[in-house]
Amino acid sequence: MAPSSGPEMTPNDKLLMSLEKQLNIEMKVKNGAENMIQSISGGHHGRDKKLLAEAQQMLADSKAKIEFLKLRILKVRQNRHVSQVSEENGDVRPRDLETSLEERIEELRHRLRIEAAVVDGAKNVIRTLQNSKVPDKKALQET
Repeated sequence: MAPSSGPEMTPNDKLLMSLEKQLNIEMKVKNGAENMIQSISGGHHGRDKKLLAEAQQMLADSKAKIEFLKLRILKVRQNRHVSQVSEENGDVRPRDLETSLEERIEELRHRLRIEAAVVDGAKNVIRTLQNSKVPDKKALQET
């Protein structure tokens, strides 16, 4: 095992890292949804309208999740500061910021919706590429 170069991470530090990782992922989801909206916007087919609505819903969900994560990160950072001040004053009981069961369930539901939308989008892209007059084999394989 490699020696660690610093103090061990506190539960708050681990939670903060996890939330920041989730935020980075969610920012990528948001960017992907924005790109999908931009690429679908030019279409005039009925199917494109449905895809556009799904992409817009994914974008709205993603923005809401980003705001939620930013608030959680802020709370964890405030808790870390409060914990440090409490320890300096002799109180070694940091506030518990463990996510509630409801928050975890909502997080999993959100992830499931995103994954389902990604799968649906990939299926639609494959179907569109297969039905085009000049199939793009490279794009089809990437999808």
